[in-house]
Amino acid sequence: MPKQLLVRNIPGYIRSWIEARRAENKMTQQEFLFGLLERVYRAEESQKFPLFSGPTPNVVERPIPDAIPFKFADLFAGISGFRFGLEKLGGGCVFSCEWDKYCQKTYKTWFAGTPHNTTPDSSLY
Repeated sequence: MPKQLLVRNIPGYIRSWIEARRAENKMTQQEFLFGLLERVYRAEESQKFPLFSGPTPNVVERPIPDAIPFKFADLFAGISGFRFGLEKLGGGCVFSCEWDKYCQKTYKTWFAGTPHNTTPDSSLY
């Protein structure tokens, strides 16, 4: 289990709040955040403040509307995640290329056809 927790992209107003409360209590940032998380944990354990409970979000699945059929080329195909998405929207793949032999093997298994091999020219690197 990791011994560190890294949190990035904290909004400025939250950073300012943390800094003000930390300085007010003469604590390090780590001490302040650990104390805050400990209080939330204890409150949730005693059911005073269930942080992650409540109604489950209402997920609405919408059918994909009928689309105008289109054709596309799957360039730099990889294992073809992009192709799956376009085919769900009504597209038809007319050409695919991939140089990685492992991706080609996966592609062949999924689509019963190997994509065009476009091995890069090593003299360019």
